[in-house]
Amino acid sequence: MSPALRRGLGVGLSVGGLVAAVALLAATVDLGAAAVTLASAHRGWLTAAAGMSLLAPVLVAVKLLLVLRLIDVRRSFARCWSAVMAAVTLNAVIPGRGGDFVRAVFLSDGPGTLSLLVGAVLVERLLDVLMLGLLAGGASLVGGVGVVTWIALAVCAAAVGAVVALALGHRLPVRPEAAERAGRAARALGSRPGLAVAILGMTAVCWTNNVATMELSLRAVGADIPTLAVYEATPIAVLTGILPISVNGIGTRDAAMVMLLEGRAPREQIVAGAFAYFLLNGWFLALIGLVALGREALRRVRAQADAARLPPG
Repeated sequence: MSPALRRGLGVGLSVGGLVAAVALLAATVDLGAAAVTLASAHRGWLTAAAGMSLLAPVLVAVKLLLVLRLIDVRRSFARCWSAVMAAVTLNAVIPGRGGDFVRAVFLSDGPGTLSLLVGAVLVERLLDVLMLGLLAGGASLVGGVGVVTWIALAVCAAAVGAVVALALGHRLPVRPEAAERAGRAARALGSRPGLAVAILGMTAVCWTNNVATMELSLRAVGADIPTLAVYEATPIAVLTGILPISVNGIGTRDAAMVMLLEGRAPREQIVAGAFAYFLLNGWFLALIGLVALGREALRRVRAQADAARLPPG
């Protein structure tokens, strides 16, 4: 199968999933009423949620700086923040949060560091998945073991298994040198426990901030839902939105929130709150990220031009 055909199938799947998810949501929720609820949202709560959204990429950039230390790569905070914002913009249109791996491209200074950075970014994302599982599982245990508990346990096991597989990938006979570079960050988690704990702590801070953004968004539309319930539902909804079956999780994330918070608030309020969160953490940040994306693209073009002017040898 050619790369173009694979990309076409991926786009088709995502668009088809988007249409199906929205259609399913429309069959169970009055989307018109949800839109009216969103339009009349409390401005104070929305402003607070917007502030948390603006804080999110700052926190992620700090986390990224720590992850890069695993592979002894030094980058400025400004460059990490710029790479994070550029990825947010690309994630608005690329299924499955594929834009995240563009961070490695923007942070790379040449082919020699790209595989290292791809591995570091992959470790960062896997630790995000682990933390989402831990948050959802921890919140669900307060009310007793349930479906969310088992889903969270499976998510945590999958994330840990993937990190271990990445760390041991260099032992396979297929491209061991590339696998060694890609898995260096994963192996460093075990050899540098202090740094690993700091990264996990920063990951917890990042996702606590995101869950707080969701809670503020829900409160803005009148959905007064207990904090523990929001912590139980939001991580699972975020993970659902990451699946490459829609565009930026539209429809799938909202449907997951409705299902997980059923009975806690009217469905229209839950959908309105989830969509407010999406607008803030998605399109609001994506618009700001356009500047960073353009700056990063220009930096790479200039670097290539400078390299082309260097004399051979």
